[in-house]
Amino acid sequence: IFQAPPNVVTSEQRHAAEAIILAFRKTKLPYNTCRYILENTKSDYVLFQTATTLKEAIIREWTLLSPEDIESLRSFLLRYITKHISLQSYVREQILQTVAVILKRGTLDSKGTGCDNMFTDVTSLIGSGNVTMQLVACSMLTSLLNEYSSSSRTSNTGFTWEFHTKCKRAFETNNLKKVFLFCLQVLNEIDAQPSPLTREATAVLNRVLSITEQVLSWEFSPKSLLRRRVGLFETNNYVTLKPNEAWRDTLLDRNILQLFFKIHEKARFNSEMAHHSIQCIGQLASLNGVIFTNDESRKQYLQSFLDGFLHLLGSIELQDFENLGVATIFKNIFMMFPIKIFMALPETHFQACVDHMTRLTCHMGRLAALEEALHKDDCIYMDGYEKMLETWMQLTLEINQLPEGSLKPQATEVFHSYLQCHISPPEGLRSQVGHVDSGIDDEELGELDEDDRDKFSDQLCCIGALARIIPEHSIPLLAKVLEERVSRLHGQLQRLQQHRDTSGTLNASFDTSILNILHEDLHWLVLVAAHVLTEEAEGETPMIPSNIMQYSITTSQTIDLHTTLKVLASPGERVEDIPGSQSTDNVVRLISAVFRLCEVETRAVNAKLTDCVSPQVGSTCMWFLRRWVLSYLLPDENYYSQMSMALQSAFGRDTDGAQWVIAFLIQKIISNITTWSSEEQLVEDSLKVLVALLKNGSKAVYVVKCNLLWDLARLEANNGPPLSLLSSISRRLLLKALVLAGSAFKDPPVKEEFWKIILQSIQERFYGLICGENFVKTFHNVEVQESVCCLLESLLGIAQGTRVDNMERLFLYLSPFLAESVKLIEVYHNYESIISLILELYSEVVQRHLCYLGESNCKKLYDLCLSAIQMYSKHNTGKRIVDASEDEETKYRDILTVMELLTNLLSKDFIDFGPAEETPSNSQVEGADVVMYGLNIVIPIMSLELLKFPTLCSQYFKLLTFLSDVHPEKFTTLPENLFKSLVTSIEHGLTAFGSDITKMCLEIITSLASHVFDSNFTGSTLHTAMSHFLKIVFHMLLLESFDMDLIETASTALFCLICCHQDQYKELVNQLLQSQLEDQYKQRLLVAFNNLTPSTLTMTINRQSKIAFMHNFDQFLVNVRGFLCVK
Repeated sequence: IFQAPPNVVTSEQRHAAEAIILAFRKTKLPYNTCRYILENTKSDYVLFQTATTLKEAIIREWTLLSPEDIESLRSFLLRYITKHISLQSYVREQILQTVAVILKRGTLDSKGTGCDNMFTDVTSLIGSGNVTMQLVACSMLTSLLNEYSSSSRTSNTGFTWEFHTKCKRAFETNNLKKVFLFCLQVLNEIDAQPSPLTREATAVLNRVLSITEQVLSWEFSPKSLLRRRVGLFETNNYVTLKPNEAWRDTLLDRNILQLFFKIHEKARFNSEMAHHSIQCIGQLASLNGVIFTNDESRKQYLQSFLDGFLHLLGSIELQDFENLGVATIFKNIFMMFPIKIFMALPETHFQACVDHMTRLTCHMGRLAALEEALHKDDCIYMDGYEKMLETWMQLTLEINQLPEGSLKPQATEVFHSYLQCHISPPEGLRSQVGHVDSGIDDEELGELDEDDRDKFSDQLCCIGALARIIPEHSIPLLAKVLEERVSRLHGQLQRLQQHRDTSGTLNASFDTSILNILHEDLHWLVLVAAHVLTEEAEGETPMIPSNIMQYSITTSQTIDLHTTLKVLASPGERVEDIPGSQSTDNVVRLISAVFRLCEVETRAVNAKLTDCVSPQVGSTCMWFLRRWVLSYLLPDENYYSQMSMALQSAFGRDTDGAQWVIAFLIQKIISNITTWSSEEQLVEDSLKVLVALLKNGSKAVYVVKCNLLWDLARLEANNGPPLSLLSSISRRLLLKALVLAGSAFKDPPVKEEFWKIILQSIQERFYGLICGENFVKTFHNVEVQESVCCLLESLLGIAQGTRVDNMERLFLYLSPFLAESVKLIEVYHNYESIISLILELYSEVVQRHLCYLGESNCKKLYDLCLSAIQMYSKHNTGKRIVDASEDEETKYRDILTVMELLTNLLSKDFIDFGPAEETPSNSQVEGADVVMYGLNIVIPIMSLELLKFPTLCSQYFKLLTFLSDVHPEKFTTLPENLFKSLVTSIEHGLTAFGSDITKMCLEIITSLASHVFDSNFTGSTLHTAMSHFLKIVFHMLLLESFDMDLIETASTALFCLICCHQDQYKELVNQLLQSQLEDQYKQRLLVAFNNLTPSTLTMTINRQSKIAFMHNFDQFLVNVRGFLCVK
């Protein structure tokens, strides 16, 4: 009935059948019944349920059974398996899991007979010569390993974590090595068989390799417990081979290593077997820990491993499914064995190792490029290639420990190979197969693919690092190829222009395939050049890489400075046409090649060949220039011990070269944003270059000497196409850049004139539109809405351009707009996009200005924010999202922005750089009052459904964390229904949204509990809520899976809750003690609780008590979580 199709039985019948099965599984002493069913039924489902019943009963009734009964049941189940060889695999696995549970349950018990009988049975089955019996033996070992692993594979048997861990440790000590030695015995027998292996031998080898892989991937128990792993039943995704001393005689045996390499040669023709085999070798490559007594033993092992590995690589040609495994082996050996160990080997070993690595990196790179061109879903070569590059990156970080120049040939080959794979013939090898063959068109690709600069960022970083080892090769090569491609592009565009002039039409047909190939070449050449010349500098000052600087200094004797500057400043000429160009500094020459590409693009646009220029290449060029500007243009010489004369003359401060470059860049930026306004990425990248030029005050002083900035400011002030068509991000960037430029002028009248051009135009347009007579009638027109959005985006850009030196001026300018925006909220309350922009403007101004404002201006800003939130509340109160499952997070952008605004309003309580004022403000509004008003809107809207959106969830709890920290007293003013919703959301946040949210919720509880205790709010709503949280946090920390990295935050929260409710805490402790059925656990728990809160601990919330409790709690969890957490 239970398995019958829906049209045969009713739902009630099915539930009744299910109830019978569940009742049967709870039968007392069902062993004879289960034996009878197993021997007499043919139904696989019934057999499975019978095996499950046995497993549950043996755990439940272990104390009622004699050792003889237990051994009899184990023997019966094994005999049953061997007699019924046609069982379905899931039934066989369930019966074997039951056997494994019996063995595990008896591990620490006198009734247990150990695994000896099991191993005897396994040996007998393997020696039977029957392949089915041999495979059953392998299944028995797999079940045993799974059951003892104490990970996610362990059965849910209701045992404590401590029990599982002790069983695992006992199995490691007594039996794990036996399993491995058994596998070695079988592998040796198979190795002795002639190739090719028989079908039966192949089946056995596959299973034995799988078991061997499981043993070598075993997470060995550390000698001392790792605090953060206590109570967790998780599988570590990356486990290195770290056995104890008992494994020395086996794993350090040279013959064992050689066996695995020989077995792989037999196994490698079957993809599944090859995977297990190469995983085994990969784990052997990761061997580390106490198994090595000293560096000499490490060296001997590494030498033996490399002997086998290098011989294998030299005698075979890798199949596609072997590449990733081999790449993992290389990564493991270089990660686990320090360079000094490699250097202690015979010289040929390290040399042969990096040579093979070089050959395979280039091989995988070529095939990975082909995979990418064909848009394959299964990127086996790309995965292997990226792992190889990670290994090279590791080597480049340790290059100082290698003999000088030892990696130069290999770096040259890998770099050259990468370049070849990404450019077309004759220099390159890039395949021209692509979108057509894959059946995906360009438009679809544009939607599917992320930009190459992001997608291949890690690859490019590694190639850049390798190229900087060999700048004398990589930089001249890049410059030469890039110049040649730019020259070819120029020639192609000239021919196209002549063709159009001859035909007299712009639509004349012309084969653009060569142009497309050139554009792809240029795109990749510029990407590579960017990563060679610059390094990632997130959070640090971008600088010219030391290798590049040193290379430029080293070649200074052979270069001509005048010619170098001539090459730089002549982007319209071919380099070969400039006399003496071969004596140009190669770093400057490579940068000049990018300038030449920019110049060709500009001239093509002027010649009305815009349709033949690639926006992607233009975007890549601007991205290159932004990175380059931050590091090379107007560098601070104080950061460098030596400075290249060529780089200083070309790009240094107070030089004609730098002023020429600045003018060239700004001219290019203006050309891009006026020509390509519809290409958002290109325009954004162009304006990011402008911001990069101006955001550093000491550099901006030189940049504002360029008169072209005035032209750009006037273009913006005119508010006409194409600048009026810019996207929202581009508009913000443009206004931010212009504001930063205005701040850089030193002459007050000049500064005022520049400010006037930018700011007055926006002011006039804003008031002309908003205060116009027809606005009330026309506000809903699309054109009017677009104008309003454009103005708000401009104001946001101005706010983002705020710096300490312009903050006062900009606040006076922006305040009236904020006041007018309150009216706009009234008008556009049903237009979500406009409301979000207005709220974002408020949030941006608060974030950039509040910390620097004096008291009177602070109060003014608080009043403005309160007015805006009140107006928003007027039109949003009562809105409640019931189901957000099918909606996009972007639909709730206004709620997110409100929360960001409220969070920013609290910043003044953390950081206050505002000037002191003698005359206090008359306003009674405080920042916290505005926040509480906003919270009254946010809490009803933030349903549990809406909290499923990560960004909204994070911002919501961030707001509550800040507010509870600074103004916990404000929570007592919330209406009862809102307070209940708040408590529910915090309770949900403790467990439902990941460790970051859990941490914030614990911090909120800590702040509120501290406030309740310090203010003696006994009996209040807040005090009652802390009682509720004490129960939840107590249960969460002691009985549930918990991220032990949060121990400090969690212990503080628990301590503060205990201080608020000491009697309730004692009740919870007593309940937990009474729930322990075993006296030993009860006694241990009692002692642990007494040590947690000894009489010497003052139950007062202060720093000293919290630290003392945290130390006690840390030890407490290590002692008790092991038997409180159950699986």
